Amino acid sequence: MTELLYLHDSYLKEFSAKITGINGETVSLDKTAFFPAGGGQPSDTGKIFFSEKEFSVISVKKENEEVWHTLNSVQGLAAGSKITAKIDFRQRYNLMRMHTSAHVLAAVIFGETGKLITGNQIGWPKSRMDFDAPQSFDSSAALQIEKKVNQAISKNNEVSVFFLPRETALKKPELVRLKGIMPPSLKEWRVVQIGSVDLQADGGTHVKNTKEIGQVKIAKTENKGAQNKRIYWELTSGVVDI
Repeated sequence: MTELLYLHDSYLKEFSAKITGINGETVSLDKTAFFPAGGGQPSDTGKIFFSEKEFSVISVKKENEEVWHTLNSVQGLAAGSKITAKIDFRQRYNLMRMHTSAHVLAAVIFGETGKLITGNQIGWPKSRMDFDAPQSFDSSAALQIEKKVNQAISKNNEVSVFFLPRETALKKPELVRLKGIMPPSLKEWRVVQIGSVDLQADGGTHVKNTKEIGQVKIAKTENKGAQNKRIYWELTSGVVDI
């Protein structure tokens, strides 16, 4: 089982760990701060260091309870090797900003339309989100959503993470905002709270305060069906490097 360090600290840039397995060009670690792709968020990239050698982490995925890191090479590595690692934090931080903005956007969409999100893909410099919407949803409605998202962001809402037993979490249906997704089967749910704006079960990485996001700009809207809409958005200001 890989200990998931990013669940408790999204700002952790470097860490030490031990290789627990090697499969082809991938290695598993006893602990990791690298986020594995999932929930619409891309995986982290970065470097692993061992015995004065440097290995590039190309992608990361989670299989059952293990996190596997695809490297450019595994030559010289072995199970039991103690390594240090460094995340490409510029990429991570921009995805953190995007992910937190996605939660604010989903909360505003739900508040405006009463509809759940049907799909999303976090990216940089642009992300997208799909949701059911009334036929009357048009560009003016999108601008209203953009305005309310930026109003929520400008209030500098604190972002916090806490954990709930599954039995307790199941009594809060608002924790699941993605339509058609079954509640997590985990014994304990990780919950991300953005001030009074949003409360959602989530395993991704986030900023500590909405002031780090900047401003959201809805770049484009598309029809993906009779009532399904797609929004593309960007972040037009705020912190872009750290």
